[in-house]
Amino acid sequence: MKKGLLKFIILFTFIFAVFPNKVNALTFKVEKSADTVKPNSELTVYIKATDVDASNSIKGYNISLAYDSSKLQYKSSSSNIAKINPLNPIVIENDKGTISNDTTIATIVFGVKSDAKAGDANLTISSSDCITLNDTKISATNTSSMVKVTSFSNDASLSSLKIPNATLSPKFDKNVLEYSTEIKDITELTVNAVPTDSNAKIMISDNYKNLVKGENQIKIVVTAEDGATTKTYIVKVVLSLTPTEEEVLKANANLKNLEVEKFELDFTKELKKYTLTVPYETKKISLIAEAENPNATIEMEGTTNLKVGRNTIKVVVTSEDLQNKETYVVVVTRQEEEKEVIQTCPDETSTREWILFSICMFVTFTLGIVLGYYMCKKEVLNKIFKKKKKSKEEEKLSDTIKLEPVNENKDIKKDKKENQ
Repeated sequence: MKKGLLKFIILFTFIFAVFPNKVNALTFKVEKSADTVKPNSELTVYIKATDVDASNSIKGYNISLAYDSSKLQYKSSSSNIAKINPLNPIVIENDKGTISNDTTIATIVFGVKSDAKAGDANLTISSSDCITLNDTKISATNTSSMVKVTSFSNDASLSSLKIPNATLSPKFDKNVLEYSTEIKDITELTVNAVPTDSNAKIMISDNYKNLVKGENQIKIVVTAEDGATTKTYIVKVVLSLTPTEEEVLKANANLKNLEVEKFELDFTKELKKYTLTVPYETKKISLIAEAENPNATIEMEGTTNLKVGRNTIKVVVTSEDLQNKETYVVVVTRQEEEKEVIQTCPDETSTREWILFSICMFVTFTLGIVLGYYMCKKEVLNKIFKKKKKSKEEEKLSDTIKLEPVNENKDIKKDKKENQ
C-alpha cells in the first residue's frame, strides 16, 4: 500500500515538472447579439476570454474564428488589445496589453447576405500559442456557436385598423381591403394601423390630416418584411360640412315665383308640377320664372306655342355652384275648337230664335203633308197597276185555252123560230 502511494506521488511530480504549461482554466468563447437573423440584417459577434487566472495574466494568444460565408459576410471589427486579420477564418492576435481577467478581446460585425438561405450559420473558434506572463504555455477551452438564418416574412396584412370618431363598414377583417365611413364637421382624423408582422412597414397617405368635403380615400400600404409583398387598405371617408349662408345660397336651385301671363297659377316652391287649361283661342302663353338666387340659371324646355291638347313645359333651375338642379313642370291643355250648336228649344227672350223656330215648324208640317199625299197617291197607283197586271194574266190564260167564236145572228134566228 505504501509502495503504491509512493509511485503515484512520484508520477504526479514528474508530470507537473515536465508539463508545467498544461493549465486548462482559460476559455475562449463566442457570444452573439442574436440567435436568429434574417437576410440583410446585421449580427455582432463578441470573442471573449473567461476563467482567466488573475495571478498569471495571458500575454500571448492566436485565435481563429471561422464563419459560414454562404450566409455571412465580414463588415467590420474592433479591439483595444488585439490585432484582427479579416480573413476567413478571422485571425485575432495579441497586439498590446495582456489579459488579466475576464474580458472581450474583439468585436466583429457580420452582415447577413440578402440571398442567404434559411438554416444554421456556424461560428467556429479555435486557439493556439497561449502564453502567460512567466512564459508558460497553456491550452484553452474553445466554445463555438452558431446563428439561425430565417427567410423574410411575406405577411403584409394588418392585425388592427381603427379610426377614432369613425365607425368602419364593414367591420375590420385583415382580409378585407376596402372600408367606408361617414363623418361630419371633422377635417382631421387619426389612423391607428398595426401590422400582423412587426417587421412589416406601414405607409399612410397624408390626406387624413386635411380632409375635404365629400369623399376622401385614405390609403394604408403595408409592405411585408421581404420588401416585395404589399397590401393596400382603402378607407373611403365621406365628410359632410355644415354649409355657410353663402354656400346655402349658391346651392339654392328653387324658384321664388312662377307665373303664366293672363292666367292664374297657384305657385309654391315645394310643388314641382302644375296643370293649366286654356281655351282654344290661346295659341301661345308666356311663363315668368324668378329664382331665389339671382345668380342661378333658368332654362325652359318645351314650346310655349300651344297645340290643341296636352303641352308640357319644363322650367329647369341650376344652382350657382352647379351642384343642384330643380325641375318645375307646367302641363298646359289647350281646348278643342267649339262647334256652333242650334238650339231646338228657343229662349223666351230671343225673338229671332222664335221666328226661326216657327219657320222650322212650318216647313216640317208642310213636308209632312206633302209626304202623306204622295204616300196615299202611291196606294192608288198600286191598285191600278194590280188591275193591269190581272188583265195581262187573263191574256196569258186565253193563249192556253181555245175558244170557239159565237155567231150572234144564228142565235137570234133560232129564238124567233121557237117563239113562232
